[in-house]
Amino acid sequence: MTQPTPAPDPTPTPPTRNGLLADYRSLSPSERRLWRLPLMWAAAIAILFIPIVYVAVYLGSVWDPYGKLKDLPVALVEQDQGTTYRGKPYNLGQDLLDAFHDDPPVRFVRYPTQDAAQQAVREGRVYFALTVPADFSRRAIAGSSAEHGLLNLYVSEGTSYFASRVATTVSNAVAANLNTELGSNRWEKVKSSLVDVQTGFVDIRTAVRKLSDGAGTLQNGTATLQKGARDLASGAVTAADGSTKLTSGARSLSSGVSSLTGGVTQLSGGLRQLNDKAPGKAQLQPLQDGTASLAQGAASLAAGTEKLQAGAQKLAGGATSLASGAAQVDGGTAQLAAQLPELSGGLTQLQAGAQKLAGGATSLATGAAQVDGGTSQLAAQLPELSGGLTQLQAGAQKLAGGATSLATGAGTLSSGIKGFGGQATQLGLNAAQLQALQGGAGQLQSGADALKTGAAQLETGATQLSTGLGDASKGAQKAATGAAQLRSGTGALKTGAAQLQTGATQLSTGLGDASKGAQKAATGAAQLRSGTGALKTGAAQLQTGASQLAAGLGDASKGASDLNAGAKRLQGGVQTLVDGNLKIKDALGTITAKLPASKDLTALSGGASTLAGRSADLATGLGKLRDGSAKLATGATDLNTGATKLKDGLDSLYSKVPATVEQLGGDPEGLSESVTVVTTTTAPVGNNGSAFAPYFIALGLWVGCTLTTFIFPYLLIPESARHTGQAARVLRKFTVPGIYVVLQALIVVYGVHLLGVHYLHPALVTVTAVAASLTFMLFVLALNLLLGAAGRLLALVLLVIQLAASGGSYPVELSSPFFRWLHTYIPVTDAINAMRYAMFGAYEGQYALFMTRMGLVALASLIVALLSRRRWMYIADDRFRSPLVLDVG
Repeated sequence: MTQPTPAPDPTPTPPTRNGLLADYRSLSPSERRLWRLPLMWAAAIAILFIPIVYVAVYLGSVWDPYGKLKDLPVALVEQDQGTTYRGKPYNLGQDLLDAFHDDPPVRFVRYPTQDAAQQAVREGRVYFALTVPADFSRRAIAGSSAEHGLLNLYVSEGTSYFASRVATTVSNAVAANLNTELGSNRWEKVKSSLVDVQTGFVDIRTAVRKLSDGAGTLQNGTATLQKGARDLASGAVTAADGSTKLTSGARSLSSGVSSLTGGVTQLSGGLRQLNDKAPGKAQLQPLQDGTASLAQGAASLAAGTEKLQAGAQKLAGGATSLASGAAQVDGGTAQLAAQLPELSGGLTQLQAGAQKLAGGATSLATGAAQVDGGTSQLAAQLPELSGGLTQLQAGAQKLAGGATSLATGAGTLSSGIKGFGGQATQLGLNAAQLQALQGGAGQLQSGADALKTGAAQLETGATQLSTGLGDASKGAQKAATGAAQLRSGTGALKTGAAQLQTGATQLSTGLGDASKGAQKAATGAAQLRSGTGALKTGAAQLQTGASQLAAGLGDASKGASDLNAGAKRLQGGVQTLVDGNLKIKDALGTITAKLPASKDLTALSGGASTLAGRSADLATGLGKLRDGSAKLATGATDLNTGATKLKDGLDSLYSKVPATVEQLGGDPEGLSESVTVVTTTTAPVGNNGSAFAPYFIALGLWVGCTLTTFIFPYLLIPESARHTGQAARVLRKFTVPGIYVVLQALIVVYGVHLLGVHYLHPALVTVTAVAASLTFMLFVLALNLLLGAAGRLLALVLLVIQLAASGGSYPVELSSPFFRWLHTYIPVTDAINAMRYAMFGAYEGQYALFMTRMGLVALASLIVALLSRRRWMYIADDRFRSPLVLDVG
């Protein structure tokens, strides 16, 4: 039969004053009778281990989740097709698979397509999917900020939020590793390129040094050219003076030839009367005067020829310097085209070579003028000049050979200038400058061709003159014809030399304009190489021609000396002729048959007149030559100054080109992680489970204290103890549950240690757990005595609240303001913080504060329990049972 539930006594019986111990003893028998039932022992033992079970279950679930990530199933799709970059193949997707095979961060499950992997995530078969797309390597290797290599991550946060966080961590780690590897490869390429740059600077420095040496040689050549130009100017003055004397002699010769022509005409008409009217001394006097003038002109010709030979030798020396400078320009231009877009030095050397060519052309024009003068005087000589003309013929042949070589070189230079026209835009030349440059080259070619033609005509005329003078009686007419042809050839030679000088001057001017655009010629340096090669060839041919011209002029000088000697002998011979003429009256009949025809005499008279007229032109031309040689001397001085500035500029450039390039320091790993964090840990924790241990221990002890309300009758008082005091009742109700919760605390401390949690201060851990259990027990007892059965319910509610407000799983600052406020006042907070100090050493210096605050909570709970008198229930001693049986208490 079910016993009625006892009710609280509406009029509590005042306790008697029997004393605390006596009251405690009167309450003990009924409390001890509770343990007679086996159910009580079974429930007590079961509840005794509930806190450790609670702690073990929770700690086991969060013990070390990151250490078991390799068991987490994750979908992996690899579709990378690879790429080729700078001739080297890359496949980052395959490299990623190899890395995952060696050390997988999670358990990857391969899927053929991205759609299949994402479907597996949505169905919950895997937690997230990682896809390597087909263009991954191409995008990643390029290293462009416009596009990146993309790893597609597909997560389902609803399936597992923790797994989604793991997915982010894994993908970021993979990206970081790939970026580090790519950065290392790019760093090695940067260092390799820097070595090439350093080698290039060394080559540029060497090339600039060679250019500087070439500029020094050019400077020496311009000094020689300057001296030769001054000597040429002096020779031009001497030649001008000789041309004046030659003009006077030619006029005298013309007058004598006219008289001779008239006399021969009269001789042919009145040979029969010649015996009586033979010419006397007065009629032959003009012939004597002409031969005297011829001897004087021949002496001047010999002197001018010697100076011409000296100028030709200097021309050969300048041509040699020109060839050397052209060779150095060719070498320097080749190196400059490969190393540095600086064409100014090479163009300046080309301009210097062109000016040397102009100087050589001027010297050649001078020599041609002197040859022209010599041939004019030569046309006036008598048949005794045959020996000297033979030597002059040989010199003319050599002069023709030199002119041929000069024409060949001018053609080569003209071709180089025409080929150079394609680079005009790159050099910055306008149409007018290019036309002037090409025009100068054309005139140079024309002058060379004319010089070649004139030299050939000179050779022909000398041959005919030598042949015509072989026979004195028949050769007078042929000598006149040969002299005219020789004069025509030397005129052509002079014209060609003048055109050669004009073309060379224009070429020098055009190249001067071209040098202004040298700073834009970096891209045309390779094409200029062919032009400098052509200049080198032309300079070599000019050197050869100049040497041949010097040799020919040497022969011509010897011939002029012989001509001078022959003129002197001619003068003596004329005197003998005058004397002999007086003696040949008797032979006039024979001479009449051998006299020249009237047309031959007319041609001879016309040739003498032409010679007299052209001598004036020769004087005018030599005057211009004198002025031009003065300008040439001035230009040579300016050229020498420019060569000096060029050498100084190249020396300055050489000093500013660095010999070495500073090496880059560091390494790829150091540059990619230039800043690292050095972590110094205080209060270290072994793993995630150890970190959560204080939190779950405190909550487990609270659960254990709350469960005691289900087996111990906190509110029941036996009738035999109705008159006991409040203190004895509270103390008796607390004694057995207090011992019980202490056992729970010891079991929890030992059990957690067996799970693998290390204690920094084991004794403090034990003291803290026991103190927390006793505090919680007093708190729960106070709630029951204050609120009755509702106190047991409130204790369970406080368990839930303290889960959020204690700050055990997350910092309390991350929770709502209400929980932050409640955190300060709940006892579990101090129990957790004190346990953290005892286990790890956290909250240094605050352990005593936490224990004091728990002590205050225990004291307040005890006071509340002592003051709670109205919730006691009285029951017969034989019906005093555990709440497991009566559900009361």
